[in-house]
Amino acid sequence: MLFEQPNKPMRFLTAFSHSQDIKVAIQTILAQTGSYKPAAMLCYYTESYCAQELANELTSRLPNVPFIGCSSCKGIMTDKGYHEGPVVGVLFIYDQSACAYGSALVNLDACDDYPKLINNLIEDALKDADRIGEIPSLILLHATPGYEELYMDAIDEKFGTHIPIIGGSAADNKIQNHWSLITDKGISQNGIALQLFFTSKPLTTGFSAGYSPTTFKGEITLAKERTIFEIDGLPAKDVYKQWINDHAGENISEQYIFDHIARFPIGVMAGTIHQQPYFKLTHPLCFHPDGWIEVFAEMQTGEEIQLMTGSLDQLISRASRVVKEANIQNYHESLVCGAIIIHCAGSMLRLGDEIQQVYQKLISQMNGQPFICPFTFGEQGRFIGGENAHGNLMISSVIFYDSE
Repeated sequence: MLFEQPNKPMRFLTAFSHSQDIKVAIQTILAQTGSYKPAAMLCYYTESYCAQELANELTSRLPNVPFIGCSSCKGIMTDKGYHEGPVVGVLFIYDQSACAYGSALVNLDACDDYPKLINNLIEDALKDADRIGEIPSLILLHATPGYEELYMDAIDEKFGTHIPIIGGSAADNKIQNHWSLITDKGISQNGIALQLFFTSKPLTTGFSAGYSPTTFKGEITLAKERTIFEIDGLPAKDVYKQWINDHAGENISEQYIFDHIARFPIGVMAGTIHQQPYFKLTHPLCFHPDGWIEVFAEMQTGEEIQLMTGSLDQLISRASRVVKEANIQNYHESLVCGAIIIHCAGSMLRLGDEIQQVYQKLISQMNGQPFICPFTFGEQGRFIGGENAHGNLMISSVIFYDSE
């Protein structure tokens, strides 16, 4: 199918393959795309694929096309379904000549100046897009887990305004550092990749937790980076476990059970809309014998946190709800033409086979238009209040529209 249409030049297409032979996989994917060269690409894949070989093959087959992607936990989702791994999937973006896309990649080994590094990374991407000194419509950010908050702060500082950011931290299947990033500039297992979008069509973004606060809350009385040492002056692990026991009557063993990640996250109020609070989430990565909790997002001493909870029904509905909420910002009721959706891996794992219901709700909300969705170990997005943030167990989305 050819996608060049004079009145509707911006178009999206997804394709995927389960072949573990990378040359065969990319050939299968490209066979579904027609003859037009894309303006940009996104590529997501499970951990069994060699990132370097994948990047090399995409660069060889589609030279001078900027692309970005990362490894995804156990599978990916597109408008064609939920695809359990091994799988590699690509979103192709076709756009007018007036548009621009630029990618950049940096390794973090021995880095001690994140603002300078991000500044150089953005300058590289702007140069790649031939848009030096301009403000992009959107930034797509992928990084290996670690210091995503610092990267986002540096991006905001660089541009001096809250440019919409969507992103997800690279994931593997079992939190064993088997994650990776790919771009047309190279690959990394410890780095940051971004792509700048200067699109020909309007877009809106959404970022939401979709969980409800319980009555259990407290103040972080000691924290550093991604470790909570104390809550209300007591060992953080003891307080967190007691909250879960009082709320749900369950005892969590000393060896943290991954299944609980999506059931009882920790919430920090990020703001309010119509007097109703909205939250940024994180979840424990592990418990320390001394009573500390290591989490997947930065926490601050003095922050108030709450135990959050979400039913399976909430988890099933929230991805389509985030898309719907983003679509509410579509004041001119333009037609949806494509989307990027970032879905937390922890929530996907808890859903199990119910992920099929998530797909059905998404495809209905998207009216069958193309989208791609990796499952990540951290999500970046723009809250309805305008601020960019990093969280866990979140859903982040960007929807592109045909203008009037």
